[in-house]
Amino acid sequence: MLQSNEVSSELIDLIYGSLFGECNWQDFLDRVAETSPNGKAALHYHDLASPIAHVPYVSGFSRTEVDQFSSHFASVNPWIPRLSVVPVGQGVCGDEIFPRKDLLKSEFYNDWLKGQAGCETSIGVSIIREETRTFVLSTCTSSADPDFNKAATGRYTILAPHLKRAFDFIRKRDLLAPEKQATQTLFDSIGAGLIYVSEQGRARQWNRSAEAFVEAGFPVHIAPDGRLALQCETSAAVLDFLTSRKGVQTKPHTAIVKGKNKANYRITLVRLQSDAFTEFLEGPTVAVIIEPMITTPFNERRDFLMETYKLTATEIRIASSIASGRSPKEVAVADHISYETVRTHLRNIYSKLGVNSQVGLVALLMR
Repeated sequence: MLQSNEVSSELIDLIYGSLFGECNWQDFLDRVAETSPNGKAALHYHDLASPIAHVPYVSGFSRTEVDQFSSHFASVNPWIPRLSVVPVGQGVCGDEIFPRKDLLKSEFYNDWLKGQAGCETSIGVSIIREETRTFVLSTCTSSADPDFNKAATGRYTILAPHLKRAFDFIRKRDLLAPEKQATQTLFDSIGAGLIYVSEQGRARQWNRSAEAFVEAGFPVHIAPDGRLALQCETSAAVLDFLTSRKGVQTKPHTAIVKGKNKANYRITLVRLQSDAFTEFLEGPTVAVIIEPMITTPFNERRDFLMETYKLTATEIRIASSIASGRSPKEVAVADHISYETVRTHLRNIYSKLGVNSQVGLVALLMR
């Protein structure tokens, strides 16, 4: 059996392996669970202003156990309110912050901890604490041995600074968002604006096309306080909801709006699936996509396509519109031409570019 310091070293390796893609956070959490008898581990965060817990990563818990904990038992968990008295980064056993004799009488213990999870107590550590929110690593265990559990809390104290360092790295990495830069380039190549909006509706990052739309004042603008304002009232209300921590989305929101220049624009709102750590630290992120119904790339891109591939101005406009995700029928309506004319243009475009699909078209426009 590995000694305690060997276990800690192994878990630290898994933290950094998860951070840099050599393994994943589930691997780390599965190994954490194995360090305690009948261990059931979770990375979760709590907003003390809300009765609902967020439990994005678990090991050993059933889906029912997690759902019931999130929706009800987190609100009656006697340990959660007392986490604020434990220093961040210090491992602790539940029995140290709430008397065990009182725990055994509680609804939380009888109906969930013991009744459903088959455990006696929990060992954990607060990794990050900000205002009312706390991010926690914890493991429920069937061990009621105070000496064993005390030794386990020491291991969590060792892990805490490494987890904090990893999460700080994730926050900085996601704010710089190299993969988002690639996405922005793609949208720029097809003349579409892309704005990332964070909690409270603040515009955090945008591409060149979006900057042009904002400067023109349609169909969006950024207020002095940094909040993104949408011309479409319905879309504005949806954005307010999606950038709240209660916001959920089953499909993208889309709307067609007319700008001050009388042109039609498609607005699409998509709440991004951030990893749990980023969402805890930065709140939800919503991508706002602004697309002219007839798309024209930047002048240098248009000139390149004309000179290199001999595309006409009409073919460039249609190619850009198709690459941005519109159907040939939508292009026909927006450009006031027939569907068959669009199809004829498309055949010519594909032939000149040497591609045979929208994927190939987009890939070429990104060059």
